[in-house]
Amino acid sequence: MRTALRVPVVLMAVAIGAAGAVSCSRSTPEKTAASERPTAAAPKAAATPSGTPAETPAETPTVTPATDLPKHAVAGKDRPSIGAGVTMAAGYTGKDFLSRLAKDWKLNLGKPVKQEMPNGKMRTYIHGRGGTGSGTGTTVSAGFADHTNLSSLLCGTGTDKSGALDFLAACTELDVAGIDHAKASSWLKQAKRETDSLYKERAAETKNKKEYVVSGVFTSGPVVMVLHRTYETYSLRILGHAAA
Repeated sequence: MRTALRVPVVLMAVAIGAAGAVSCSRSTPEKTAASERPTAAAPKAAATPSGTPAETPAETPTVTPATDLPKHAVAGKDRPSIGAGVTMAAGYTGKDFLSRLAKDWKLNLGKPVKQEMPNGKMRTYIHGRGGTGSGTGTTVSAGFADHTNLSSLLCGTGTDKSGALDFLAACTELDVAGIDHAKASSWLKQAKRETDSLYKERAAETKNKKEYVVSGVFTSGPVVMVLHRTYETYSLRILGHAAA
């Protein structure tokens, strides 16, 4: 049994929970087609009994309503509050998807580890890093809020790395039911273009090469996607959501 790791709050903005449980809240962060892959059923929302005061479970984040989420890139200080990832779909572990991603991009996936969040909750993560060839300079972290079903995915790559867009696009091809992969691909291209443009604009204005910008938020089926850009890194966050 692995010893639980404590994750300092300061690391939460760089990875989603150290890679998947992070909310897009107010702190500074740092090839294959999926149409023919088997999909898992999308989750159903739990009903609140009539007359019973609604309580927000500890695992359910407070989120910005979907209608209020930005559609275009914004400075890091203006990014929306999306919340921590929740289960994308009942029974969806993401195991086959992660295996394909690791094979295609030569990622070395570690064994599942349990990590403690600042709120005291434990989550399970699988972290991977590129080893050779096209995988070098790429990272992936998958989070499991209930230790079994996929709740978040963080994919990182260098801004100057050839194939960066292809790697991030591969990460949007999660084989969970409800994601419109054609729209996700189109959104990612726009998100990268807009974040690159805003980053250059901000860096020129502030003379700070470590500017931080965030794309507009894409919502599709059971997930939200958002692209972060810092000086040398793209971080694509895909979170299971409960947005209104």
